[in-house]
Amino acid sequence: MDRILDTGLSVAYEPDDCSAVVDIVFVHGLHGHPYKTWTYHPRTLKGLKAPAAKSVAASTLSQRNDEQVASVFWPIDLISKDCPNSRILLFGYDSKITKYKRGAINWNSILSHSKDLLFDLVRERRSNRPLVFVAHSLGGVVVKQMLAESSSPPGAFHNEIVKSTAAVVFLGTPHRGSQGVATFGEVLRSFVGSLGMETTPVILDALRMKTTDLERAQEGFSKVWQKYDFKVKTFQEGLSLSKLGRKVVPDYSSLIGDHREHAETLQANHLEMCRFSGPDDPNYRKVSGELRSVYHSIARLRVVDISASRHLQRTHGPEVSAVSYHGPPNAVDNSQPPDAYLIPLWFPAIYARLRSVRNPAPQTGLWLFEHETYQGWFSGRSRHEYRGLLWLKGKPGSGKSTLMKEAFRRAALGQVESDYTTAAYFFNANGDELEHSTLGLFRSLLYQILSRDEQSLQRFRTFADDTWEFGRRDGPHRTSWRDDDLQYFFQSLVDSETKKTFIFIDALDECDECSIRSLAYLWRSTTIYAYEAGFDLNVCVSSRHFPTITVTDCAEVIVDQHNSDDITKYVDQKLNVCMSTQRLQWETLRRTILDKAAGVFLWTVLVVEDVLKNWDNGSELPSLTMQVKNVPEKLETLFSNMLSGLEPEAKQLTVRFFQWAILATKPLRLHEWHHIMAFIRQPASESLTEWRRQSAHFTESDEQLEKQIRSLSRGLVEVKKVWEVDTQEMEVISTHGRAGSLDFEQGDTRLVQVIHETVRDFFAKGRGFAILDPHLRQNPIGNGHLSIMTTCLDYIHIKELDALVEAR
Repeated sequence: MDRILDTGLSVAYEPDDCSAVVDIVFVHGLHGHPYKTWTYHPRTLKGLKAPAAKSVAASTLSQRNDEQVASVFWPIDLISKDCPNSRILLFGYDSKITKYKRGAINWNSILSHSKDLLFDLVRERRSNRPLVFVAHSLGGVVVKQMLAESSSPPGAFHNEIVKSTAAVVFLGTPHRGSQGVATFGEVLRSFVGSLGMETTPVILDALRMKTTDLERAQEGFSKVWQKYDFKVKTFQEGLSLSKLGRKVVPDYSSLIGDHREHAETLQANHLEMCRFSGPDDPNYRKVSGELRSVYHSIARLRVVDISASRHLQRTHGPEVSAVSYHGPPNAVDNSQPPDAYLIPLWFPAIYARLRSVRNPAPQTGLWLFEHETYQGWFSGRSRHEYRGLLWLKGKPGSGKSTLMKEAFRRAALGQVESDYTTAAYFFNANGDELEHSTLGLFRSLLYQILSRDEQSLQRFRTFADDTWEFGRRDGPHRTSWRDDDLQYFFQSLVDSETKKTFIFIDALDECDECSIRSLAYLWRSTTIYAYEAGFDLNVCVSSRHFPTITVTDCAEVIVDQHNSDDITKYVDQKLNVCMSTQRLQWETLRRTILDKAAGVFLWTVLVVEDVLKNWDNGSELPSLTMQVKNVPEKLETLFSNMLSGLEPEAKQLTVRFFQWAILATKPLRLHEWHHIMAFIRQPASESLTEWRRQSAHFTESDEQLEKQIRSLSRGLVEVKKVWEVDTQEMEVISTHGRAGSLDFEQGDTRLVQVIHETVRDFFAKGRGFAILDPHLRQNPIGNGHLSIMTTCLDYIHIKELDALVEAR
């Protein structure tokens, strides 16, 4: 390597013996340079000094003589020592706000810069070693867009870039755009513009709030982050830039809004946060600590697939991290970590539904574990009678999932002492295909069981190698298992040599419709076979009462026949807050709610929340009691009455709202609903600018949008976190007030979906749409899809898209 180029990719450092285990790529920001952006000078930094046009010689990398005072180019002087087996690359691109008449302006957009980076990486890399990106300012937007481009289309040669990405470190990146950055650029542009020098408004425009390029980059990045689950670390600027009197990138802009970024601040302004004076620099210690953590984890686990190891890092501690392995071994490699064979089983949403289920309210759910039928199943006393199968059934919204989550939690806590294995799968009809399919079920169960049972894992390795040997697959690290393969192997585990196992399967009725009955029969036959083979297999399944499936010799617990005490405890906990006065009238209201609950927890929650809201709005207790008395016992009637109170002029808008909420192929994120709400109203806006400036219904903030969603849906649709996490996992890892907080108030990380599957059934299978519009009694689903198509066509015709097409 002879030179660091102003533009393109340069290799600044690599180990002498070519033993690099990771590529660390540095991407500079606005008005930056691949050398000067990362170089510290002891003298005070002055604003945005234009870098020299010439390339920087390699001989000057480790030390520069600047008036006999050493400078620090930390990617080489520091990182190469802390991470000696890393290869360090620098990417340069033209992001200058002005150019001093030295040549034509580079009008490339962020998209163009990201493609340049992507294809430079593809050309430069000869192996699929892990990638770590360090990006300052605008460079973070370039990296995000590059990763999004790398993932599309599936199967393309450049997919390996995002697949190999282990971590991204953001330094002052404007994820939502920053008026500060644009203003700072405008200051410089105005100054040199008065001298007749050319400027580049494209980059400045891209940094204003919510422009097309930034929205595209953030949306694409959110998708690939959720899919590939690499590590992300956010550093925010802690000091204002003196010439501006404020931070260049404000806190709300430099946060993605996801708890996984673990954001914290560096005590420096926007320009100095990417330059460090030495190994003892407090800011360097923070940044290098993150890089060293990833580097050492990669060095330890060079053969573990990146996706599986990321999950292992979260579940088993920081010592396990992301690295990349591609290509199957020719034979069983006993030196290879067994985790490599688990890779094809794991998927990002493997625990998504389990985490999203609410924990039981205090002192509720205890009845199940005292129930004779459950105790007989768990202890094994009833194995001779029921062969290890227990079925929890209940009305929609009766609390089955909460009980299943608590049952799994309790069983998992005891597995170490009692030497048994536990696994759970929670079907989710709202989720991805693997969240409601037989394939997802067996991938999840086997991943959990094999992770904890070395003997079973070794059998799986043999099974996998035999399967691939016969040419049915292309190797353990690229295979896409079929459900019949995994089902066959699972049943082969059912013998006396495998240790006792507890399996919890929630919401069987939310499985693919064609698979529900066959799965029920499968578990019945499997538990019978296990019993006859001497294998202690215990399976607990939950579902609604419908569809009706007859299974012989199966223990049953009907949840809505036993949860009345839990409902009472919940109602008392909620109402006691308000019962300081008028206790007799409150008691009448309480008794009315309990009499009407009929074992449906969801009904209780809806009614209690409505009572408390109306109480706070000034309603008197007799009125509230009458409202509760008028609430029907069946959820469908409840939903109907909730919607019947809509004003006539609001019903058509509500119809279009529910068409999107119910019929969309996947749950939509909150930020997407800003535009949906704009274009389901009639007449539709002709442009986004018109909507923002002239529409009385423009929603500027996520908070206001959430209020509109609650109002339109009458509470049947809610905004939910993408990932529910435990309180301990939500701790703020930050030195700043908002930095690193689990900021699920940001629309990029929140989903809009129905509060319960019964609401979806009410519209998709019931008379929900017809209640809102009698003309929809015939073919409500088909009419709904036509309505969605019309809205999409209206959106396609906005003026901004015309301008975008012309620009491309």
